[in-house]
Amino acid sequence: MMRDYEAVFITSADLNSEEQAELLDRVRGFISRFEGQICREYFWGRRKLAYPIKKKDYGIYHLWYLSGDGAMLEELERQFGYSEQVIRAQIIKVEDWESAAAKFESLVELKPAEEASEEEEVKEVNDSDAVETEEESTETNEDQDTNQE
Repeated sequence: MMRDYEAVFITSADLNSEEQAELLDRVRGFISRFEGQICREYFWGRRKLAYPIKKKDYGIYHLWYLSGDGAMLEELERQFGYSEQVIRAQIIKVEDWESAAAKFESLVELKPAEEASEEEEVKEVNDSDAVETEEESTETNEDQDTNQE
């Protein structure tokens, strides 16, 4: 019996674009091998994680709406668990993927893929600057603490 699912998964931000594409193609292959169907794919991009997962502070977020049976779901969950490139995954059943996707689109401002990839490159540069600034501010705070003692 075909059911609709919402799959959110986070891949390692350390992957280059070729490795990312290879991983996503492999996931698509698992789904099609079990006669599942990807109804819609959303790419959220690189984001800071709320807390470190597998010693990673950043991840690349994906949201897919799928249709398939239980065997497809089990295999997909198993493959996500085996992959070191997928740092977290959650799959839930939805009543209707179209209404779930519409709700998601209403909550999130979506951009064309080309703009998203350009913005991601800019954000990566800004994120590295932010890390340096945090380290500098930590050193400054430590110096101030030492001077106060």
